[in-house]
Amino acid sequence: MIGYIKAGKTRLIDKFNKYYLRGSSVICEMCKWEGSKFSSNNRCPNCRSLARTRLIPFSIRYFKTNSNIGSILHVAPNLSEYNFVKNNLKFTNYDRLNISGQAKHINIVQDLTNMNIATGTYDQIIAWHVLEHIQDDQKAIKEMFRIIKKGGKLLLSVPIYPKNNPITIETPELPKEKYEEVHGHFDHCRSCGLDYFKRFEKEGFETKSLNVSELEYSQIKKHGLSESHTVWSFTK
Repeated sequence: MIGYIKAGKTRLIDKFNKYYLRGSSVICEMCKWEGSKFSSNNRCPNCRSLARTRLIPFSIRYFKTNSNIGSILHVAPNLSEYNFVKNNLKFTNYDRLNISGQAKHINIVQDLTNMNIATGTYDQIIAWHVLEHIQDDQKAIKEMFRIIKKGGKLLLSVPIYPKNNPITIETPELPKEKYEEVHGHFDHCRSCGLDYFKRFEKEGFETKSLNVSELEYSQIKKHGLSESHTVWSFTK
């Protein structure tokens, strides 16, 4: 009950801030809202996007992956991510995959580690904060490499935990009730490090990296990003 009351209060504050914080110092590229600053927790008061979500449009521009995309597979997108891609990117086909079909915007219900999608189907895959939830992530990586076309792009981010963690930590025998204590989240089965990209190179991908901490501070502030986030653009 307390959680519902708190969530309702937060929504009311956001509705107020949507107008009160209007300005030209920051911009949410997810919904085009502009303001003097973002709400508490760096949240957009209009679409309620967070730093990690706003990193999607920023990364697409940074890696210049928005020209002649063709066919896109978006892995487990939330509704705001789906709406951004649908309304802003140029594509010939846009599929959304999740292991669960509860969300209405999901049109392919399959396991990322075992898909019956034809080899070489997609020009681009977007997978945002997904693989830290998957036990056999190497199998998921192998499957994504299989279904992407030669020359195709995979845009991917995972949470780096703890901050600036250099080496990915695997704990296969760890009981799920210990995940939050060890990996920082109740549903994260590993602590991803800055070396996580090597798992993709093992399958044959070539890598380009974006570490938000290396951007100019003015860019980070304007787009409401987090210095702790990293993105990789992989090419088959």
